[in-house]
Amino acid sequence: MTRKIVWHTSKRAISLGISRRPIIDVVYNGPVPAMPEYEEAFAEYARIVSDGKPVLWLIDMSTFNPLGIDGKTRKAASEVFFRYQAALQAASVAEARVTQHMLTRCILTAFDWVTNANKWPCQQFEGMAEAEAWLSRQFGKRTHR
Repeated sequence: MTRKIVWHTSKRAISLGISRRPIIDVVYNGPVPAMPEYEEAFAEYARIVSDGKPVLWLIDMSTFNPLGIDGKTRKAASEVFFRYQAALQAASVAEARVTQHMLTRCILTAFDWVTNANKWPCQQFEGMAEAEAWLSRQFGKRTHR
């Protein structure tokens, strides 16, 4: 099925598609979203999962560049995550992030380490097919418990 993007933050830095649910397609449309848009996105994520149905987050971060993020912004991003974690926890089965840049994958792995308390499985991938296959396996593990 084709990804259909239906929602965007106010300046279109982050876009979402829900047509393939349980997969939620998330696309970062630039190097680094501003904090207000990051917050907007998390508020929308929480709205999506408010029905309690399981979701798999497939995040296209091909254009994301974490090298432009200073320590203050990284801390603010973590705080946004922690504010929404409880709302996201029950429905989030797994999160796959796709970027071709190894350094970005390493930085995202470090972010997961910082925010790991009772978090759903997260993994970084170089390609979409590999990420979707991993999400499918994660979903299968959850439904066979």
